[in-house]
Amino acid sequence: MPRPFAAHGIGAYAPFSFGRAATLPGGATARLQFSLAFATDPAMPEIAFFTCQQHHAPELFWKPDYQRHPNGALRVVEVVMSAPEPAAHRAFLERLTESTAKLAPGRVTVGTAGDRITLLGPREIARRLPGSAMHETARFCAARLAVGDLDATRRELQRNGVGFEIIDGALLVPAEASHGLALEFVEQ
Repeated sequence: MPRPFAAHGIGAYAPFSFGRAATLPGGATARLQFSLAFATDPAMPEIAFFTCQQHHAPELFWKPDYQRHPNGALRVVEVVMSAPEPAAHRAFLERLTESTAKLAPGRVTVGTAGDRITLLGPREIARRLPGSAMHETARFCAARLAVGDLDATRRELQRNGVGFEIIDGALLVPAEASHGLALEFVEQ
């Protein structure tokens, strides 16, 4: 993983490897091991990106029972970032994702529906994530999560006293209610 990042000029960091013993459902133990490769951009001084590689059999870690959450989240379909000038980060995001960015006023998007990074400027952040703070440098500000039943997610959040609003068909939990990262739940 690190070599492509270094070749693209976005990260010449040594991989960070780690692991731990895990207890499996039947009581046996197994060693789970991972490596992380990091990528950074000087124009985004408060952000680091990384990829993760697992070094063990997938069935030791990817278990359906471990992947269920009461809020119904199935997977992250979009990471949303904010920046005063989104277009200034286009080249880095293209190198990071090895894809072509789409530009629109106040917005840069890389990836496809269901697997996307979106970088929004001040007006777009205010429209999509009302009340979110705009900073002087790029920041992560939201994660869009796919759910199978948005009404069930709504009921679960209400049951747990989590505040939200519905904006453009997404159930939005504001950043202040979720440790600084807004959560957008969408039905898929």
